[in-house]
Amino acid sequence: MASDRVRAMLRALVIAAAGAAGAVAATRGLYASAVLAALLVVWIAAVNLVDPGQRPPLPPPPAPVPAGEEERRRLNAYLDLSPAPLVALDDGRLRVVNRAARRLLGVSDLVSDPPDGLVAALADTRPGRTATIDIGHETDVRSFALATGDLALAGRMTRIGALIDIDAELKAAEAAALRDLVQVLSHEIVNALTPIASLAETAVAMLDDPDPALPQVRDAIETVARRAASLHRFGESYRALAKLPAPSLERVPLPGFVNDLTALFTTRWPTIAFTTDLGRAPAYLLTDPDQLTAAVWAVLQNAAEALHDTPDARVTLAVSALVGQTQIAMTDNGPGISAGNQDDVFRPFFTTKREGTGVGLALARQILRGHKGDLTLARSVAGMTRFDGVFPSVQEG
Repeated sequence: MASDRVRAMLRALVIAAAGAAGAVAATRGLYASAVLAALLVVWIAAVNLVDPGQRPPLPPPPAPVPAGEEERRRLNAYLDLSPAPLVALDDGRLRVVNRAARRLLGVSDLVSDPPDGLVAALADTRPGRTATIDIGHETDVRSFALATGDLALAGRMTRIGALIDIDAELKAAEAAALRDLVQVLSHEIVNALTPIASLAETAVAMLDDPDPALPQVRDAIETVARRAASLHRFGESYRALAKLPAPSLERVPLPGFVNDLTALFTTRWPTIAFTTDLGRAPAYLLTDPDQLTAAVWAVLQNAAEALHDTPDARVTLAVSALVGQTQIAMTDNGPGISAGNQDDVFRPFFTTKREGTGVGLALARQILRGHKGDLTLARSVAGMTRFDGVFPSVQEG
């Protein structure tokens, strides 16, 4: 009660003071101040006419954002950027995690009617393993690879699954494989046709001689015919299988194999000295002659191209019989391969040449490995680079 009397007395004093101030202001021509004082009197009276219990309550302050809410929203935004649909299996219920999963399964959160087998695949596929599952309806069925992981959320384990569209990945892989195959084929065909064309031109030039050396002409034409047939078979194998076929092994007389390579090399690069060392060579090679010719030719061509500015350029082909193996060593006296590039020379499509494709050495190694052997860079320094190819030898007996 005392507080009400005090409030009433203060209200009366304020109103009286405001009225006095208005009167003084009016008598002195301060009309703006008089109006302001009058408005103040009206406002005080209006406020106090309302019972304090009837006054409208002030709006509550905005609820504070939980400490982890902003981080959760940021994480959801990151997950929505993933192109792979992400799902979560929590206490037997399947939920979508990101935008890609919502689009795939057509729900915003809980998947009430999950695709056949998806829940079971999630539950049965341990982290680090993958499973395959088909999702779709009737004609629109897509295959997905399912990878899983476990997260501890709210005190319990939740299984997370990522669905990777196998069909889309296969299409991209097929396109890349086709592009690589075209590069390999064009590389091998062009490189094989160049010396064949040169040898054919040489044979034509010899025929123009008034007294042609027919035995040499015949040898040149036979070499062209053999290499053209070899190239045809090699290309057919690639076209039929879209990959390097398994070698068709046979006993190949070494002299004929080396003589063909010598004729091709000296015709293609007549200014480079080409020598052979067969002192420890076996009489026969156990090989697919077409594939091995392509492999050795790729290394020899690489050596010749490295010698373009080398005076007294030399390339040596040495064949040796080892214990249970045949070794073909190919050496040149060029500038060598830089130390930074030596680990990459067999990597497909790695090249330091302006017009190179980076296919030759990679293909040569693949061929030797198909023969259960290998091709290695034995050594490369200024003035000497050597590649060694080894493969099983013919077992005599």
